[in-house]
Amino acid sequence: MAAAIASSLIRQKRQARESNSDKVATNKRRSSPSKDSRSLCERHIFSVFSKVRFCSGKKRPVRRKPEPQLKGIVTRLFSEQGFFLQMLPDGTISGNKDENSDNSEFDLHR
Repeated sequence: MAAAIASSLIRQKRQARESNSDKVATNKRRSSPSKDSRSLCERHIFSVFSKVRFCSGKKRPVRRKPEPQLKGIVTRLFSEQGFFLQMLPDGTISGNKDENSDNSEFDLHR
């Protein structure tokens, strides 16, 4: 049964191919190269470069917003008792013995 179906499909495919070869392919017309004044290289240069850029794998750099930077004199303020002044994220001011705390850096402007 499967062999009969396969041979029927092969026969139909062969008949379709033979009937299509007799027809003139009018829908596949190409313009004459002599009608275009540009050379072959000039006509296809854009497509070549776009494909090269597409395949290069490099991505455009992402524009990021600049992070705020300290512009004045950056210093740590300390007391005679050895405490560094620090301002916590909630706005409170306190002293700290750790001089490497990020909260103890101050930006002084004139």
